[in-house]
Amino acid sequence: MSELSRRRLLQASGAAVAGVALAGCTGSPSVAPPSSLPVPPQARRRPNIVLIVSDDIGYTDLGCFGGEIPTPNLDRLAAGGRRFTQLLTNPMCCPSRASLLTGLYPTQAGVGYYTRDYGPPGYLGHLNDSCVTLAEVLKSAGYQTAISGKWHVSDWRNPAAEPPARGFDRSFCEIGGNGYFTTDRFLDGKQIGVSPDPNFYMTDAITSFARKQIQSFAQSADPFFVYTAYTAPHFPLQAPDEDISMFHGAYRSGWDELRASRYARGKELGIIDPAWPLAPRADEVQPWKDVGGKDWQSARMEVYAAQVHIMDRGIGKLLDTLEQLRILDDTLVLFLGDNGASAETILPNSHAQALTRSGRPVRSGNDPSIFPGSSDTFCSYGKPWGSACATPFRRYKLWVEEGGISTPFIASWPATLPAGGIDHRPLHLMDFMPTFAELAQAGYPATYQGNPVHPLEGQSFANVLTAAPDAADFDAERWLFWEFEGHRAVRYGSWKIVDDGGTGQWQLYDMTADRTESSDLALQHPDLVVRMSAAWSTWKDRVGVVTWNPLTAYSAL
Repeated sequence: MSELSRRRLLQASGAAVAGVALAGCTGSPSVAPPSSLPVPPQARRRPNIVLIVSDDIGYTDLGCFGGEIPTPNLDRLAAGGRRFTQLLTNPMCCPSRASLLTGLYPTQAGVGYYTRDYGPPGYLGHLNDSCVTLAEVLKSAGYQTAISGKWHVSDWRNPAAEPPARGFDRSFCEIGGNGYFTTDRFLDGKQIGVSPDPNFYMTDAITSFARKQIQSFAQSADPFFVYTAYTAPHFPLQAPDEDISMFHGAYRSGWDELRASRYARGKELGIIDPAWPLAPRADEVQPWKDVGGKDWQSARMEVYAAQVHIMDRGIGKLLDTLEQLRILDDTLVLFLGDNGASAETILPNSHAQALTRSGRPVRSGNDPSIFPGSSDTFCSYGKPWGSACATPFRRYKLWVEEGGISTPFIASWPATLPAGGIDHRPLHLMDFMPTFAELAQAGYPATYQGNPVHPLEGQSFANVLTAAPDAADFDAERWLFWEFEGHRAVRYGSWKIVDDGGTGQWQLYDMTADRTESSDLALQHPDLVVRMSAAWSTWKDRVGVVTWNPLTAYSAL
């Protein structure tokens, strides 16, 4: 165990830790140290920050992004703030949350894949000693900090890698993807098991804890950071009957019509460029007219829509709480997803050992005989609906096409950010660390508790939040890189190359003219493909990406 891990372990158990001050600052060459950046003149004070993350939300699920699911509170947030159409993520939750929390590529933070140790340093399965979290940096600047919801950058076996040891004063977390009615919970790092409350529903519990922390923190003059990480609408498809009933029959027209209507609405709203064609239906998805079991197929999307709606209702409660406390104007509220829409399939009997609160066995699998929704089912909505929720893009979660790495993003800061705009510049999850550090007037450290910390990979978009869009000092012509399960991609300015599965067959797309990746330009610009793929190889070695082996997960061979 490293010295930092030992200290964090002591901190998690309540022991005093000496020398925790963040000192020094060495950003990447293109990123000025946050502590040296000017304080935005429009800001009346350092903002409170409420960061809301949804799990597996589709790009056009929200009403304000072209969707049909009622999301009045997120629509309200967008109307009073700004929508960003190009927030780019990693293709899965764990790597995405690692980048969001640290401002680094996931392998630099130790979470290049999932929350188990695969051997190489970039794949430890938990945040390493060479990174700091948003909570650690903000706490150093006097912020009160809390997390409510999904952590998923450790496996809960190492207290030194859990929220109390990574800068969070308060934490209420769950083990993601285990169910909404019955799931293990962790309060301030200690396992408290399944709730005995028969009315327990995880989305509501996440909202409740976040609200309580906002109310508590508001009693102090110090600003606060509340990270609200919803599990919704990640599978399993589970929701109370009264919420599901709102959507009965809503999806009988099928996924083809849903894709078309979302595409049309997204263009009307200015989210989708009319020049981009709608990506074709995925090869593995049948036309709706040819599908049997339409009642079951429709029911899957009905429950999913209910899960999104319940989350939106909770977000409304958070906004109402901020308004009632008269601190909404001075609070930066941000909503985003962790990756693209999910198309994962639940195999039969994959959760055969699971039980409901009353002891009934859970029926698992995407089986037309199992209608989703109740606590004794464990299903997902699969590729057809996942593809529809990723409209207008190709692919979905786990892939590096836009459908897998694009999320709706909304930011609201009434005292500072003009209302109602749409911003099309590309941002990345790594950008939140330098942005928050700048707004909080916090230093990003060169070392933390004696260990060197990786320089920031993200760049601040604080000016985007505090100035007119055309006046913001923000570099859109930067390099961004991806790797996941062998899928590789590079973004440079408007250009993007993609290699599915590491075959060496790179495709090239112009993201300005064709963000739906419909026209491969690799043959027209071979020199650009060579340059960008060479840059990917250099990046791979620099950040510790290793070769993907599907039989043994990651292999350093």
